[in-house]
Amino acid sequence: MKKLLIAAAIVTAFTGATAQAASTDSSGTITFNGELTATTCKVNVNGSGNSDGNVTLPTLETSTMPAQATTAGATHFLMELTECKLANDMKEVSAFFEYGSTVNSNGRLTNQSTDTTKSNVTLELLDANSTTLNAITVGDDNQKANATYKEVVLDTDGVGKATLDYVVRYYAETAAATAGKVSSSVVYALQYK
Repeated sequence: MKKLLIAAAIVTAFTGATAQAASTDSSGTITFNGELTATTCKVNVNGSGNSDGNVTLPTLETSTMPAQATTAGATHFLMELTECKLANDMKEVSAFFEYGSTVNSNGRLTNQSTDTTKSNVTLELLDANSTTLNAITVGDDNQKANATYKEVVLDTDGVGKATLDYVVRYYAETAAATAGKVSSSVVYALQYK
């Protein structure tokens, strides 16, 4: 009986060591870093008077998007920032568009219309804060590095303002656009540097 227990203990020790060695190649540690700041701005989206807003895209013919990856209906919208109180080292701001249930794997907004005849298109956001329109991959960490940050202009009492300019447009995700309603939304937060 003792020999059987010793043999079982040796087999268990080697099996555990082998499993341990095998698992070290397929597992690891992910470190997440971030920062929260007391920096704040009051946001007015597209003249709505508050931080939520609506943007209405034009009604277009499906022929404007005859194939996959075609776009149409580019519509500007503004985020006016006022009453900005910045931390000493923060001078610039942009929006970070967050990943959520309305965002597909390509970083575009899925059509959430509940209408029985909804279109097959998605919505694409673009950064219009520079001379070139750059597509925004919603939810992607690259927004921190690739966004065009706008300088917050301070008045005499140290409170600032800025205007962020973005574009939304229809995007034929998988095929030519089909007729129907389009509706989606996105959550955002302001990011500072």
